[in-house]
This record gives sequence, structure tokens and C-alpha cells, in this order.
Amino acid sequence: MTIDIDTIIAAVQAAQLLKDKDTKAAPQSFDPLLSKFVPLLSDNGATRQVLYGPDGEPLSTADGKLAVRAEEIETLLTALNGKDFASESKLEAVRVLVNTLAGEDFATQTTLAQILNKMIAAPATAEKQDMITDRVDSVETLLTAIKDTDGIKKITDTVCVDMIDRAARVLGKVSADEDLSAKIEKIQESQRDLYRSLNILIGQSVPSEIYGVHWDKVATPALTRTDAAVDKVANIGVGFAAAANDFDNLPIWGEIEEATDEYGNAFIRIPKFYSRKMDGEGFKSWQASKKHHPGFYLSRCFWDFANNRELPYFDFGKHLATLGESNRLQSKPELYPLCSKNIVQMRQYAQNNNADSLTGYQQLDIHAMDVLQTLMFIEFATLNMQTVMQGYTTGQYTATHLAVVTETNANRIVVANNHAGLYRVGQSISVGTTQGGNQIFYGRTITSIDDYDADNKAITFDGDPVDITAGNMLYNTAYKTGFSSGIAASSGAIVVNDGKYPCAYRGIESPYGDIYQFVDGVNITERQAWVCENADQYASNLFAHPYESLSYRNYADSTEGYVKEMGFDPQHPYAGFPTAVGGSSTTYYSDYHYNSTGERIARFGGHWSYGAAAGPSCWSLNSAASYAGLFRGGRLLKKAS
Repeated sequence: MTIDIDTIIAAVQAAQLLKDKDTKAAPQSFDPLLSKFVPLLSDNGATRQVLYGPDGEPLSTADGKLAVRAEEIETLLTALNGKDFASESKLEAVRVLVNTLAGEDFATQTTLAQILNKMIAAPATAEKQDMITDRVDSVETLLTAIKDTDGIKKITDTVCVDMIDRAARVLGKVSADEDLSAKIEKIQESQRDLYRSLNILIGQSVPSEIYGVHWDKVATPALTRTDAAVDKVANIGVGFAAAANDFDNLPIWGEIEEATDEYGNAFIRIPKFYSRKMDGEGFKSWQASKKHHPGFYLSRCFWDFANNRELPYFDFGKHLATLGESNRLQSKPELYPLCSKNIVQMRQYAQNNNADSLTGYQQLDIHAMDVLQTLMFIEFATLNMQTVMQGYTTGQYTATHLAVVTETNANRIVVANNHAGLYRVGQSISVGTTQGGNQIFYGRTITSIDDYDADNKAITFDGDPVDITAGNMLYNTAYKTGFSSGIAASSGAIVVNDGKYPCAYRGIESPYGDIYQFVDGVNITERQAWVCENADQYASNLFAHPYESLSYRNYADSTEGYVKEMGFDPQHPYAGFPTAVGGSSTTYYSDYHYNSTGERIARFGGHWSYGAAAGPSCWSLNSAASYAGLFRGGRLLKKAS
């Protein structure tokens, strides 16, 4: 039969489309013999198509799903079927089994310390060592049992991600369970978390991005590098000399940079990182990582309490604090540090910066101190930081350095040769009619030291001329800020590293020595320290919420001494204060400690004439909140906005 295309086209155009109950075009085809549209039907009049397999037979269905089993799918399913990823209940059962080793969760800082305390309670050293050995053996036995069972496999034995993804995509086409991939990933992550906790605990597997140090609590203050810090080298520079330092190119340390705020304050910006401390009989460790691993904590410097979020950084005052306009604490160069103010005044001066929509300003606190100590100890692997940088610690403060000549309108003071020989060009000096009184002036810089006669030398200073009277007292005071511009390395000292000049740690001028710095967030009553986490809630002499007492008591057998032991509270790992003395300037923590009864506040670091007693573990816990003096200063901090 001859088909006339024009006739068919005309018939199609004239034919009426079939409609369904919703008046929409139904599945249909045009029948040229009938010259009309007819329903598109399959077997038994069904309005759908039948799919046929390669054998020519229709594909069957089961529970409303196509019974498709291609070779690739079968292979993947077989592989998956050979792996028991464990249900959430199984994972929980394993966690419970782990907890039975000590009745606690090993992955947390708190329970680790509790376990250690139980070990420490054993009366005999041999018994304690046996307990530690048994505990480690138990954990290792558990790990072996887990690895050898079908309940949970090692991470390296789990199905590769690519296989899981491909299988999930295929299964997603033939199954209503589209969350299979997500469930598998959730189980995998739970599995990985369990093994990370256990492996880190027994030291068998440590992520490469963790940097740490370990101390056996022996007299030697040297620390052993651990984790990714092993074999790293850290040196300082003096003046414009270069220094090889591997940490300059590592995460955290290599990311520290200078920043300036709207007021023109200079800060050292420290990026967010997580810390971990472990403390027990015969060992102590510090670890840092940009990633959050089991047992690690985030310093409160990196936490926004108002919005309940982590912060990417905080700003540490580059310079010792001075006082600016509107009584705002500041961090600026070419100024003499603020002194003779108490901690309450310093707190208010810092908070005065929180104006005109600016927020986050506070004075130095216990959390920033924790960050500073952790970074220092890990980088230089020693508790005796003065063996690395002495800092400005051998300046002069005595009532015997007296002017021997009376002069008016002068820019010099004449003192005995043996006294003048103790000062250096560039140092800060002050002169008073009494020791530390500053009646003549506070804060001038020595510009030269020259012979006056056979027995005396003239110390020349900058600034306006003054009247000097024989008998006036000469002494050093805190170094003028901005000196770190004379240091080329990431850390180091100016001129000579001998205690006569200040140092800088990664741009932070005078991290210790030079002048005592108030440390907020700590109140002490009868040698019991209380700490607070939120800087907006800091208040002196408060021993109730939001302050919390530490689980240990500060050293109480005497009022001073070189620190031998620091307390450790797993609930507040950032707060470590002296609990025992008996060390020296070259052993244990190598820094000095003062304490007293009554209500006290914390000061840190020592000052310009403190000698070997100064350092990052030097704590003065014997001052009332109202006390102010020539040796007491502060530092400005700012949280990220």
C-alpha cells in the first residue's frame, strides 16, 4: 500500500488528541490506518513499557523494584557483604568495653587524669609501674581483639571510599534507601574516632599535624620532642643576625603575624590551635595542633562567648602596655611601659577600648598565658627559657647608685665607675630622691656613658634637662617599647643576649622579664586558686560563679622558692600554678615563685632585676588586687571580632 505523507499529515492535524482525567495529553500514538490517535499500551493494557533483558525475557520486579543484578553491582555487593561495618549498637558496645578498662572514657583529658591519679595513689613505685604496664597491656590486648574480630576492622581494612561511593550510587537507583552512603560514612567516622583515641592514648599512631614535647619530671629542664616536632630545630637571633628555625615554616608558629587595630595598636596575631596536656607521676607533656583531636582543648582566647563560636585567632599585645587617650590601654612603640597601677585599673583601661562598636579588648589573662607557654615550650623544647633568651633581667635596682655631682638643667647623672659599669646604652633609667620614687623623672633612655673623672662616669640620657642633686638615686626601669625592630629573626634579643637587653618571642616584646605583668582571670584565697573562662566576667576577689576553684592547692609550706612542680586540673588544663618548690635556676622549671595567705591575684614573668628567677614559669601570687608598684605592668589583648 502506498502511503501518502501529505494525507497522513492532514489526518494527524485533523485528529483529536486523547486526554486523561486531568485534561492533559495521555500517552498515545497515531494509527494511520484508523486516522486517529490511540492509547499507548503495553502488556495487559498497562500504560507503561516493559523492559527486556539480554535474554529477550521481560525483567521481573520484587517489592516494586527492578530485580537488576549487573556484574559490577554483584561484585561490589559481594565486597560490601564481606565487611561488617557494625551497627551503632555494636560501636557503642565496643566503647563500653573500652571504658571498662578504667571505668572511664580514655579519649578525654579529664578521665586520663583520673586514671593517673588512681595510679599515683599506689604506695609503692614498683606497684605503680606494674599498674601502668598492666593498663597499657590491657589496651593493647583490646586493640588486638578488636582488629581480629569481624565486629570492627582496622581503618586500613575498610572498604575503599571509591567502592562505597560507586556502590551507593548504583544502589540508589534500585533502592529507596538513598542514605546508605551517609550511613556508611557515619559508621566509618565513628570507627576512625575510636581508633584515633586508642592509638593516641598508647602512642602507636600520632597524626602528623600534632607537635609536642615530653618531660620525665627529672631535674633537667630539657624536654624531649615528640610527634611531628621530632628532629625540628629552633634557634634565636641576636640583633640583625639570621637564625635557622624549622618552626618558622610550620603550621601555627609560621602563621603568627603582626596586626594593627583601628586605634593603631600593634598586636601579634596568633592563629587558632588546639592544645593537649597530660600530667602524671614521672611525666608531663604538651601538644598543639590546628586540628581538634581527642583529648585536645581549645583555649578560651579562641572562643566567642556571646555568639558561642570558635574564633580564627586572637591578638596578643606586641608591646608592654602604655596608657593612651581616654584612659585606653594601648600597645604602641617608643613609649615607656605603664606601671604603678593595680590589676583593677589595668582591667578597666583595657576595657575602655570597647567603644564605638569595637569589642574584644581585655588585659593579659591566664588563657593567653597558657597559649604563650605552650608555644614556647614546644618550639624550644625546654622549661628553662632563659637558656634560650635571658630577657631584660639583669638591670639595676638598688639604693646605693647615687649621684655624686649636683647639676642644674642637665641631661646626665654622674655616678661611681663601678656603678656606671652596670648600665648599658639604650637601657631605660629613672631617678628619684627615694628608691623607685621617680621624683626627678620616670623613663629616659641612656644615650652614652663617658668618663667624668678618674673615679666617676657620666651617664647621659635623652629628654628635657632636669636638676640633679648629689644623693639622688639612679636605677633602671622597664625598657622603652619598640626595640624589637632591631631583631631580624622570628625570636631573639637586641645587642647581646646577656640579660642587659630585652628579648622578643615571635614579635612579642618582653614575654618575661622587663616588668611583671598582671594576669587576669585568676583569684586566689588562702592559696586556693579560682579561675574564670569569660573575660567579660573577670572581677577581682570573687570566689564564686563564674569563677571555679582548681582541683589542687598552690604550694603552702613556705612563701617562696624555685618551682619544682606545677599543679594540674584536667577540668582546667590551662591553669598550672606551683605546688612544690626545691628546684634551682637551672633545674626543673628554673623560675621563682612567691605566694602568701589571704586574697591574692596573679603576676607573671619577673622584672628587669630579677635575674635567673624570671621566666615563663615565674609566678608571683602574693599581691592583693589593690597593690600597685614600679615593677608591675600589663599587656593588651584583643579577641577576633
